[in-house]
Amino acid sequence: MDITFNIPHAFSPSSPEDENSDVLRVLLDCQVRLNLAYLRYHTVPALYQSGVVYGRTIIWESIPAIRARGYGDCKSLAPWLIAENSLMGIPCTPVFRFIRRADGSNELDFHILVMRMDNNQFLDPSRELGMGRNENMGLSRRGTRTIMVDR
Repeated sequence: MDITFNIPHAFSPSSPEDENSDVLRVLLDCQVRLNLAYLRYHTVPALYQSGVVYGRTIIWESIPAIRARGYGDCKSLAPWLIAENSLMGIPCTPVFRFIRRADGSNELDFHILVMRMDNNQFLDPSRELGMGRNENMGLSRRGTRTIMVDR
């Protein structure tokens, strides 16, 4: 079943960064919880053994949808890794970076990483699964900021 969220107050050029961060955190937490629920009832290979690769999408997808498609991007892969680690007792949280586009627009892109809370290590499942070094070409590093929101 496809469920669509309409969030017109976030992720527009005029929306405040703090509000974007709050909305993104809620969406990521939702993805993690959906994946935790799925993993409680289904046995699946670990993310890095699943055969899934990195590929950009516009859809936020849970584990069964990612597996069916065969690829996903950071907004789907990071919550899978967080849920998987959580079930193994490894505390993780999503962190994200907003990146201003270098084309002069006020548009923001974001990249989602996983932070292991036990050793403060940052994991990047997108890169591990094939995201190229040039993935964010055209984005300005000048406007990059990592956001970590306390749960």
